[in-house]
Amino acid sequence: MIESIAFIPDGNRRYAKQMNISLAESYALGTAKAFDIVKWLSKYSSIRVGTFYTFSMKNFARSKMELDILFKIFDEQLDKVYSNKLFSEHKVSLKFIGRRDMFPIKLQKKMEGVEEYTSKFNERQINLALGYDGQTEIVDAAQKFAEEVSLGKAKPEDLSVGNFSKYLYADFKAPDLIVRTSNEQRLSGFLTYQSSYSEFAFLNKYWPEITETDVDKVITEFNERDRRFGK
Repeated sequence: MIESIAFIPDGNRRYAKQMNISLAESYALGTAKAFDIVKWLSKYSSIRVGTFYTFSMKNFARSKMELDILFKIFDEQLDKVYSNKLFSEHKVSLKFIGRRDMFPIKLQKKMEGVEEYTSKFNERQINLALGYDGQTEIVDAAQKFAEEVSLGKAKPEDLSVGNFSKYLYADFKAPDLIVRTSNEQRLSGFLTYQSSYSEFAFLNKYWPEITETDVDKVITEFNERDRRFGK
């Protein structure tokens, strides 16, 4: 059974072009879709962790116009968390993983506030990867450990595969299944360390087009797989 699931929401820009709508409209639809999926997942009692690849470090290279649109949407959606009963009713906490210091101070403070507000809802955890890159996360984690060694708080031989995850942006159960839309079949730097034994599902739909039936189907198909973990 799936305990942890992750999504790479791909295709917002191509959807905007296909539907002849603005980027702002497409991204707004995509953000709303993420909230829908959190609600759809609530019927699966085994799923306790969901992770969304919301904004990669490479996304900062996009045009100022597009970044302004995205930051405005982030700002508005963070405000809506407090009035959205989804979090309290389904006991969902939010965690932001990545280099949040790359975002405007206003957004950083709102992320902190949302994390604090939702921390009391602790039955399910939703991770939003913002300013995220998997290789960078590993480097940052290695630097954290090296700092502990330099301060005498740890020894080099203390580090293991089992405890390395505590130095990552957040320590959560690695995804059993990673779902990517728009039929692109790559991780694009998503959860590089955590995905070593993840299963994959690729959907030939743009992110705003994904439906509850699609989510149910990939979960059902996953539950029929025989995972041997190399044994």
